[in-house]
Amino acid sequence: MKCKLLLLADAGKYLVDLKNLPGGCGNEVSNVQADVTLTLARDDFIKMFTGKMSPTSAFMSGRLKVKGDLGLAMKLEKMLKSLQAKL
Repeated sequence: MKCKLLLLADAGKYLVDLKNLPGGCGNEVSNVQADVTLTLARDDFIKMFTGKMSPTSAFMSGRLKVKGDLGLAMKLEKMLKSLQAKL
C-alpha cells in the first residue's frame, strides 16, 4: 500500500505515510496532500486499530467515511491485520 493516509477522528488528525520510505505516522498534518482521507469517531478509530472492528464493516455501517482513492482505502484492512499479527 503506497499512499499517504490521513485519518480524521474527533480525537485529532493523524497522517500515516506509506508512500515514502521508511514510512511513518504522526499528527503533523498541516497542508498534507493525502491519497485517501478516512474520517471516523474516536471510539471507532480505537476499535479499528485494535482489531475489534474491521474497516469494511465500519465503512458499510457508515461509521467510516472515505474521501479519495477508495481502492487504497480497501487495502487498509489487510494492512491492519498484518500489523496486529506483529504486535
